[in-house]
Parts: sequence; structure tokens; C-alpha cells
Amino acid sequence: MKTRGEFAESDNPDTIIGYGVSVEGTLQTAGDIQINGYFKGKLITRGDVVIGEHGQVDANINAENVYIAGEVTGNVNAIDKLEILETGKVDGNISSTALVIESGGVLKGSSTMRDTEDTKPAVDPTYEVEEAKKASEEEAVKV
Repeated sequence: MKTRGEFAESDNPDTIIGYGVSVEGTLQTAGDIQINGYFKGKLITRGDVVIGEHGQVDANINAENVYIAGEVTGNVNAIDKLEILETGKVDGNISSTALVIESGGVLKGSSTMRDTEDTKPAVDPTYEVEEAKKASEEEAVKV
């Protein structure tokens, strides 16, 4: 997770909703979003979303990675990783490529894992595998 100093860098359009702040609407950005207050609406980013321990979100979330230490009511779609920390609670359906739910984390809903086969590099078989394959093919031809 990012530090407050990293969020303050002007060359990266990151957004923080602070503790005690309440925001409603659609929040769409290319940078990271950290919510320590209350947000209601819709969150869309190509970056990461961090819901702080005191954060409360009543929204659908679409992001690259999502880290939840607070409460989320809504569906969460993480392109890569979704992590529900020990204090995190999600009431909604989730989808991601990788999922981590720490002990104490709560998910009330269903989860869908996206297949990563398309993104994995092709692996060439080893010499031993090729030799065993040839031997079994030769046995099949003899029968």
C-alpha cells in the first residue's frame, strides 16, 4: 500500500477521501483511490483502490487491485488482485484473478475467479516429457 507521501506526488493523479469526509457520486480516475471516510456511488479506476479500516463504501468498484480493511456494500471487480484484510467486510459479489481473505475478513456474497491461462507464457516440455510421449505413441502404433 502507498504512504501518504506517495499519494501526495503531483505527477500521479491519486485521490484520498479522508476520515470524516462523505462523498456521493461517480468517481472515475486513472490513478489510485484511498477511502478512509464514506463514499456512496460508483468507483472506476485503472489504478488501485484501498478502503481504510474506517472507510465505508456503498458502491460498485472496478479497479486493477482492491484492498479492503473497512466495509464495502456492493460488487467488486478487481482486474488483478482483491484482498480482504482481517478487519475488512464485503457484502456483495466479487471477481478477480487472485483473491486473499485474511483470517477475520468477511465476504457475504459469491466470488468468481478469472482464468489466467491466456496470460501465462507457453512452457516448452522437457526432453524427458517428449521422450515419454514418443514412447507411448510408438506403443499405441504397435497394438
